[in-house]
Amino acid sequence: MAVIFVVDDEKDICEIVKINLEKNGYDVKTFLSAEEALKAMKSGKPDLLILDIMLGGMDGLEMCKTIRAAEDLRFVPILFLSAKSTEVDKVLGLELGADDYLTKPFSIHELVARVKAILRRTASVAPAPNQEVLNYKGIELYADKYLVNVDGSEISLTKTEFEILKLFMEYPGKIFSRDNIIDSVRGDDVYVIDRTVDVHVMNLRKKLGPYKGAIKTYSGVGYGLKAR
Repeated sequence: MAVIFVVDDEKDICEIVKINLEKNGYDVKTFLSAEEALKAMKSGKPDLLILDIMLGGMDGLEMCKTIRAAEDLRFVPILFLSAKSTEVDKVLGLELGADDYLTKPFSIHELVARVKAILRRTASVAPAPNQEVLNYKGIELYADKYLVNVDGSEISLTKTEFEILKLFMEYPGKIFSRDNIIDSVRGDDVYVIDRTVDVHVMNLRKKLGPYKGAIKTYSGVGYGLKAR
């Protein structure tokens, strides 16, 4: 049974989300602050974190950054559930490493669908043992360890960034449209806002350092790794 942490300082929101997710077979734990949730994670990490942004004390954005910087928590999927609804807010959330973003007021049916899609995608990318290492110039990708090294030093990627890089490294020289990338990495049943792929690729380039230019933009078409 998947364990889901819900962090929101509104008790009513916590209760509504908890009741409806438990109806769908999930084990749901609610927290009114980021600090409480982080403390609970020391005893066991969840399979998914549903996180409000506007919290008292540490806000949701800061909690997201804290999780992505923690070695043992950085791959926990995060779904922002927030009243902040502008495109800038959504892009910022994704830039910080969130896997998805849903605005309040929200549909329970859509929330459940998003949760199922994230958990299904997370399960579907479980690496096979003894999988071959992918190499491209100074980049090494170990799918079985969910590890990427650049010139011998490990870099920290979100699950989405990792899967995009893996897709590109499996087919160097191939051009992928944004729809191709979304279907391959996130699944075609997930709602994706404008610029989602662009944001993830931008973040990935930054983390690849000296090899950021290896990811080529094909104007009006999409992205891909330059041919060797």
